Amino acid sequence: MFTRSDAKADSLTRLQREAEEDTDYQQIQELASRPQGALSESTAGKQLAKWRKVSTDTPHRHLTDESISSAFPAIHEVAAPSKPRVNRWEAHQVRQANSKGHYVRDTEEQGTGGKANSDMGYFNRLPGELRNVIYRYAFVPSPADQPVLLSGSDLVCGTGACVHQKLPIAAPGIASTCKQIRNELLPIFVTENGFRFDAVMVRNRCAGNWVKALNCYARMLKKVTLEVQVFERDFRRGAWRTKHRMCALVLEMPAGRADERFVVGFGELPAEKVELSGLKRKIEGLNDGLGVVGQASKLAAVLFSEELAELVFRCRK
Repeated sequence: MFTRSDAKADSLTRLQREAEEDTDYQQIQELASRPQGALSESTAGKQLAKWRKVSTDTPHRHLTDESISSAFPAIHEVAAPSKPRVNRWEAHQVRQANSKGHYVRDTEEQGTGGKANSDMGYFNRLPGELRNVIYRYAFVPSPADQPVLLSGSDLVCGTGACVHQKLPIAAPGIASTCKQIRNELLPIFVTENGFRFDAVMVRNRCAGNWVKALNCYARMLKKVTLEVQVFERDFRRGAWRTKHRMCALVLEMPAGRADERFVVGFGELPAEKVELSGLKRKIEGLNDGLGVVGQASKLAAVLFSEELAELVFRCRK
């Protein structure tokens, strides 16, 4: 009588014969990364012998398609190098750029530290002309002759280190968010605005620190106004009374003039005190090219000069 165990033995014999004579299997063996010996010594032969022993010892167990396929060795594949993991924010930026047609040069570049997308985010998708309109609308006053007022504090700069020597204080805060925004905003902010320093900044020399904080952009300044506090005493009703008023010292820069010279207007400042301070002679020397080179350096030399400090002191006597 033909039993189930005989059928299993015949199937195992046929399986081994087909494995030894099959040309496809031989081609697979040639494609393997390491050579293999005869079938009896190979992994397939050992696996077949293992399955044959198990099936003959346990009559109730039979071979399935999955067990037969697992008997053959798999082709040795070379593992692909793992790509660096991209964090969730960078992956979101890549998806957004691809969905809008701004394709990223290399997706792997996002995980290796090189950012193909700008730090400006969605703002970078606007045309440069439209971004300039936004900068002017936000940071250039609507009346063209209205200067930007810069104020200081005696409690901060008068008692310790001046805070105006740092760019986040000297320039609008948005200029510190991104290098590209800073390079686009500061030329518009500095060139198209006039600046007025209050008497506290002039007295504590914060105006000079503000110019130094702008660095190379300070040479684009066109007009600077300095407030000087003037004290006056008069005799009324048998007693001396003191009052003060604000006077403006206007300094036009070479960047805003065709002759490329410094021109200063003292306004209502007392003429005798201006002459005693020597500030006029200081500015004439800068126009003649004495000692200092560069527009920004010359402006800083005026704001840090002892002649301006003496003028402020004499006006407050």
